[in-house]
Amino acid sequence: MRDALPETAPAGGLAGAPLLIGVGHEGRCDDAAGLRAARLVRALLWPRARVIERAGDAAALLEAWRGEPVVVVVDAMSSGSPAGTVRRLDASRGPLHAEFFRGSTHGLGLAEAVELSRSLGQLPPSLAIYGIEGTDFGLGTRLSFPVECAVREAALLISEELLAARD
Repeated sequence: MRDALPETAPAGGLAGAPLLIGVGHEGRCDDAAGLRAARLVRALLWPRARVIERAGDAAALLEAWRGEPVVVVVDAMSSGSPAGTVRRLDASRGPLHAEFFRGSTHGLGLAEAVELSRSLGQLPPSLAIYGIEGTDFGLGTRLSFPVECAVREAALLISEELLAARD
């Protein structure tokens, strides 16, 4: 049972709710951090926030956040910080460091999607990116211990931000 709670609610149950996009690949160890954090947020906030999952390719992300006023994205990153570091970046204020998200397996991914969206004038007015520093992006489904802890931390921070955005 992968998703106990659906992405959408019945008739208007999520109207005006902010959007969280969990990004990652379940079969690449720490690259699943964004997906796992998004699932925790969904369990905590359903139905006060919309939560979707994407593999992270640029086209899917642009489509997911098109026309959305408030978007939060959570993904694994590889910036050289200690494993398990949680970082919040405000993509609506300036460019992302593409190299931070190179440790994931998405090819043209999050950073490229943000900059393409910005150049097309389609960037959401509020776009926050939560990066969870990973250490192991090899094949497997187990998160490293520091990343497992960071997923919980990120889920709480994101939940607070999403609830504040609804007020």
